[in-house]
Amino acid sequence: MNLDGPIMGRWERPFVRVLGGLAALTLFFIMLLTCADVAGRYIFNEPVPGALEVTEFVMGALIFTSLPLVTLRQEQVTVDLFEQFIPRFVKPALHVLLNAISCACLAAISWRLWVKAGEMFSNGEFTAVLQIKVWPLVYYMSFQAAVTAFVLLLILIRNKQAETTAES
Repeated sequence: MNLDGPIMGRWERPFVRVLGGLAALTLFFIMLLTCADVAGRYIFNEPVPGALEVTEFVMGALIFTSLPLVTLRQEQVTVDLFEQFIPRFVKPALHVLLNAISCACLAAISWRLWVKAGEMFSNGEFTAVLQIKVWPLVYYMSFQAAVTAFVLLLILIRNKQAETTAES
């Protein structure tokens, strides 16, 4: 088995293209909305109604759309203040432990978001200004958190396979 290849096998390229394209379109929409709102506010003295609310709503979608991609590429923001004090032989086990904890945390976040989305659906919660239903976004965020947890699980499996191959 080639451990240098994509983590998701043949599914990685379409996965990255779909989520990357969706994230790019989402960011482009936020940019257009912000430009229209600023132009409307300062040129026509008429801002886009609910622009802040829509931007906040879409920003949540953008963050959770990007999360699996950032995780897959292992491009998270890291703070390595104490890395110089950790012995070299401990670092691989530490990376496995941190990925396992991250996977468990994201699975828990996904579960809690799913529960919260169900509550929002039952209560009929809407945004304050535009009365947009909130529960579809929260279900989407839950799904993307689960996808990210799955990506972390694949990374853990890949690391275990690499460790096993290195030992033999």
